[in-house]
Amino acid sequence: MRVDPAAVTAAHGRRASSWAVLVDRPTRFVAKVETDDGPVLLKAAADHDIIAREVAGVARLGALGLPVPELLGSGEAPVAYAMLRWTDGAGLTSASPARAQADAGRLLRRVHAAGGDGPYAGTVPTWPEWMAGWLNHAAAWWKSTGRADPATIARLWSWLAQEAELLSTRGRDLMLFDGRPEHFIVDGDRIAVMIDLSEIRAGDAAMDLGVLAVDDPGLLPGVLAGYAPTDAERAAFAALVPFYTTLRRLARAEWFHANGDPADAEPIFALLAAEPPV
Repeated sequence: MRVDPAAVTAAHGRRASSWAVLVDRPTRFVAKVETDDGPVLLKAAADHDIIAREVAGVARLGALGLPVPELLGSGEAPVAYAMLRWTDGAGLTSASPARAQADAGRLLRRVHAAGGDGPYAGTVPTWPEWMAGWLNHAAAWWKSTGRADPATIARLWSWLAQEAELLSTRGRDLMLFDGRPEHFIVDGDRIAVMIDLSEIRAGDAAMDLGVLAVDDPGLLPGVLAGYAPTDAERAAFAALVPFYTTLRRLARAEWFHANGDPADAEPIFALLAAEPPV
């Protein structure tokens, strides 16, 4: 994607001295730009809705007092873009300080408690129907790779039928949806900022927990320590999180095959084979 970081930052009163491109695809561009006002993160997309959702996500979670990047500017020309204050730090992992993991849990609790503006209202009528459609797509893709275990797929469908009543109660939380561990930036023993907020929507708190376990299942206990679920929530999470983690693992593996390096999907396939899907 053709983006001139110097021109974009200049439009907002900052002089760029250099930049490092982090993502450059036909429809997306992300760069860390060094300016006379410190480093900024420049995000651009061919789809203006992506940037609009990012700006809205920052505003919504920021209004709740959650740690989000400072929005320095946004616009539509030459493409839709947002310019955010850069925050140094590393993404959250199971090797991060226990206090940082717990802090991520406390932040997620606050996100989920904000509510999703009513129940899920997506492209299919209900949350259970979305999950069934997602599983149908994921299972078909998995089979196409020649790596799928038919018994595992059968267990997933059986679980979906058995837990229909539980699933019918979900979809009413505010969720990050794309809250991968690397989107929680750690500074010492705390989360300094949550980034990449364009996907927040009504959904299920348990799915956000499932996303955290996609690559690093050892992270989940530390996050739950800070989340402090009630007994009822803990029981629901025990039933739901493994299913959601499996869906999100398959989605991530498919993304690597379609957009990245298929070799990066191998650790995910290993986790799918090693851990019970439900």
